[in-house]
Amino acid sequence: MRTATDNVPIFPLSMVLFPEGVLSLRVFETRYLDMISRCLKDDVPFGICMITEGSEVGLAASCYQMGTLAKIVNWDQAPDGVLNIEVLGCQRFNILQRDVASNELTTAVIQILDETTLTRIPEELSDLTHMLKRAISKQQPNLLIDDEQFNDANWVSYRLTEILPIENIMRQRLLEIEDPIDRLQMVLGLFTKR
Repeated sequence: MRTATDNVPIFPLSMVLFPEGVLSLRVFETRYLDMISRCLKDDVPFGICMITEGSEVGLAASCYQMGTLAKIVNWDQAPDGVLNIEVLGCQRFNILQRDVASNELTTAVIQILDETTLTRIPEELSDLTHMLKRAISKQQPNLLIDDEQFNDANWVSYRLTEILPIENIMRQRLLEIEDPIDRLQMVLGLFTKR
């Protein structure tokens, strides 16, 4: 997969995609069907950003500056023309400049953010790892996960944020936190408030 930083198509959604997260989407608007077709043909990702104003259909929505690149990993087209796709979250990015085309498709110049190398989870936050393991084994008992991922503060914080029953605006705030330990501490604070 090639990753361009200019003219990246942006798919504004009412939800947040995290790195290594999986999202299923139903695509039916012509601008997005064309976008997905180009991304598949050229083997490039598109950006997913959470909406700040507007909606997923119709006029181009305004969205947060930070989002996540999405790689299409599976797709099929229903008889009614609706495209069902499954995407995998790649790197986080910041929008530096955006353009809206006449068909209301937003494209952007982006800056890809470096994820920290493996940051081990400190002992005082290890309960969060156990909590995530229990949640995954309950929701997806046959899912095999490399144990090393459960030691990665970024991966654990992203997965916990996906399953927490919180508002999407809070998920966006957690996506924007640079330091994975700070993100985990914020997640712990959210659990203790519940």
